[in-house]
Amino acid sequence: MPFKYACFISYPSAQGQMLKEFVEELKEALRDCIDPYLDEEVYIDKEQLGGGDHFNEALAQAICQSLCMIVVYVPKYERHEYCRREYRAMEVLEQKRATICGREKLGNKGMIIPVILRGDKDLPDKIKRHVHYCNFTKYTTASRNIRDNAECVEQLEAVARNIYELYQAFEGHDACNDCGEFRLPSPEEAPPWRTIPPAPPLPSREVQE
Repeated sequence: MPFKYACFISYPSAQGQMLKEFVEELKEALRDCIDPYLDEEVYIDKEQLGGGDHFNEALAQAICQSLCMIVVYVPKYERHEYCRREYRAMEVLEQKRATICGREKLGNKGMIIPVILRGDKDLPDKIKRHVHYCNFTKYTTASRNIRDNAECVEQLEAVARNIYELYQAFEGHDACNDCGEFRLPSPEEAPPWRTIPPAPPLPSREVQE
């Protein structure tokens, strides 16, 4: 089975306009940058229904049928269990696919590409370890459109080239032969990325006689 999607966009649910607008603009900008290289689409779960066996199976299949995952990182991303499960799913696939086509063929091309929207001063190790990532921390709703920003477009063009190189690395290999059986990792398999240190004890009070 060939790949169905060029990339899967993983992001936390949004209540405000900034994150909602950014994710939609990112999808359209990525589609424009990838289009000269590939026919495969960009996958995004607009509903973010979450939960339920049917939904989880469909989501797992979409992740498995994607060449790579674009992670829209903001500090709350790692606090959302379903985001960690999506991330862990692609980690599992990355390890499997490296075995299928050979790590030397992949080189340093990872299958998880973070797009840092906020929180670049305190990134978790899970994000910092990636060689390829985009820094969009200057983005605001006043920025209007990603595709009007030359720096943003340049970064996304590099992402598109990286995705195409991944595609070339998998030519001749069936990396999606069991996507119908792939399942999202359980919550226990996707634990919190960082341990919150316990609060320091309150200072003791000496009773005055």
